Amino acid sequence: MDLTSADTRFWLQAIVFGLLALSAWRWGGGPERILAGVLIWFSLGDTLNHWLFEVETHYLTVDTGHMVIDLVALAVSFAVALRANRLYPLWFAAFQLLAMMAHLARDIAQEASPIAYLIMYIGPSYCQIIVLALGIWCHRRRVLRHGPYRSWRNSSPRSPVTRRMNSPGC
Repeated sequence: MDLTSADTRFWLQAIVFGLLALSAWRWGGGPERILAGVLIWFSLGDTLNHWLFEVETHYLTVDTGHMVIDLVALAVSFAVALRANRLYPLWFAAFQLLAMMAHLARDIAQEASPIAYLIMYIGPSYCQIIVLALGIWCHRRRVLRHGPYRSWRNSSPRSPVTRRMNSPGC
């Protein structure tokens, strides 16, 4: 069986994504599980993209399939970052925004190096692996020290004027 370096990288990355997903399921809360699902989406979406479409491997133009995968991941990442009762999802979403901006940069600057485009849209996923692993670890450590806490933020508290107007005495 002949494995190319791309196949090896794909399978190693898929294994790491799977291990993070299992860790998130075991020790994480809702945000950790959803963001682990985003990483799994990268593997599944990429496999589906290559299976359904003929994907150009020269990266001379914007890879539409990978752009759609990154767009879905960006929407989910930002939704989690805005509602999670944690800080690290903001970093996760920021790295996803970098990956999404790579597609825009490739479309604007056609003369840019194809390897730069490749690094710009694949590189942030490695940072996201680290961010999610640290997020799961920090969440687990906090739960062990202080007990369970909310995974999601509630909406902002009502203003004092609204509370006075809605009080039972009015």
